Amino acid sequence: MPCSKQLVYIFCMIQAFSFLLYATIKLIVIEPIKIDQIDHTAKLISQLEIKPTNFAGWKKRHYITNYFNKDRKVKIYITRGDWYTNQDYRELEFNPDGTLANCEIPCIWKAREINRLTFRELKSADALFCVNQPGLPKKKARKGQKFIQYTLEPKTHCPECYDKSHMFDIHATYDENSEVPTSYIRMDSKKWKLVPPFKLTKLSQGEPFVSFIASHWTKYRSEFIQSIMNYIPIASFGEVFTNTGWESHPECLRLDDFFDVKNCVISKYPFYLAIENCQENDYSTEKLWDTFNLGVVPIIWGAPNTRSYLPHPKSAIFIEDFENTKALVNYLKYLVSNETAYLEYHQWRNMTSSDGFKKKSYMSMYNLECNVCREVARLRVVEEHNEYNFMMNDFETDDS
Repeated sequence: MPCSKQLVYIFCMIQAFSFLLYATIKLIVIEPIKIDQIDHTAKLISQLEIKPTNFAGWKKRHYITNYFNKDRKVKIYITRGDWYTNQDYRELEFNPDGTLANCEIPCIWKAREINRLTFRELKSADALFCVNQPGLPKKKARKGQKFIQYTLEPKTHCPECYDKSHMFDIHATYDENSEVPTSYIRMDSKKWKLVPPFKLTKLSQGEPFVSFIASHWTKYRSEFIQSIMNYIPIASFGEVFTNTGWESHPECLRLDDFFDVKNCVISKYPFYLAIENCQENDYSTEKLWDTFNLGVVPIIWGAPNTRSYLPHPKSAIFIEDFENTKALVNYLKYLVSNETAYLEYHQWRNMTSSDGFKKKSYMSMYNLECNVCREVARLRVVEEHNEYNFMMNDFETDDS
C-alpha cells in the first residue's frame, strides 16, 4: 500500500510538471506566435484600406482580400440594369453553383427587379447593384449591406447619373477616384498584341484612309470634321456627317451584332478618328480602345490624361500635337505613303505594356463583375476586423 501511494504521488507530480512545462512553452513560444500573427493580420488589413495607384497595387489588394475572405460567397442583385442586362450581362459565364466563372471570389451575380425580391432574398444580399440611376429600397435590409452604382457616362452629358445624394457605398465609373475605377475595355487586352497591323497595300489610290463613326453631334466634332474634310475625304458611317453607307462593306453586314459590324468597318481603314463627346480625365470610350483590337491607329481627341494609360506613348496620334488640321493631314499622308513609319505605331504589340495600360485593362468592363465582388468582399473583411478590434478593446476596458 505505501508503495502504491508513492506511485500515485509520483504520477501526480509528473502530471503537474507536464502541465507546468506545457504552460511555460505556450507562454514563451506559442503566445508570441499568436501575437505576431495578430500583428501580421493587422498590417495586411491596413493595406486593404489604402487605395491602390498602380497595377501591382490592385493585384495585391485583391490577393489579400481573397486570402481573408476564405471562399465565403458574395451575393449581389442587379436591381436596375438598363443597357447592361441586355448586353454585357448576357455574355457572363457561371459555375454550376451559380457563382461567376473566372473569379477567385465566389460571387452570386443575379439580375432581379427590386419589386420581385422577397424580404428574405433582400436581407441575404451583400449588395444591390444599379446601372446609372438608383433602383433601391428605402433603406438597407441589414447592417453591412452595400449599395453599388455603375455608370460610364461622363458628368458633362449625364449629371443625373451621379450620386449627389450619397446613396451609394461603392461607385464603379471611368473616374480613377471611384472605388472601382472601370475602363471601357471589353475584352482580354492581351489578345490585342496578336492582331496584325493594317496592311497599307490594301488601299486604292484616292480611297479614304480615315474612318469615323459617331451618333451624337458635338461642337468640336462638327467643326473638326468639316475642317479635315477640306483636305482629305473621311469615311463617316454614323449620324454625324454621314457620307458612306454600311453596304460599302457587305462582308461586315453579314455579322449579327452591331458592334461587330461597326468594328469590322473600322478595320477597313488604317486610321480611325477617336473623337470623344467631351474631355474629362480618364474618360476614354470604345472609340479609343477598340482600335487596338482592330489593327488600326487611333487619332485622338479626348481625356487630357490619355497618354498616361496608352499601351505605349507611340500607339496613337493626338490632334492637339499639331499646329493645325493641315499639319495633321500632311502627317497622315506621310504615314500612308511610308509603311515603315506607319508600323512604328504598331511596335507596342511587341513591347511590354505601360503600367497605366495594364491597370486600365485589369480594372475594366471585362473584369467589372469580379472587381465589384472583390470590393464588397474587401469591405466586409475590413469591417469585420475593425468590429472585432472594437469588441476586444471594449472587453479589455471592462476587464480592467
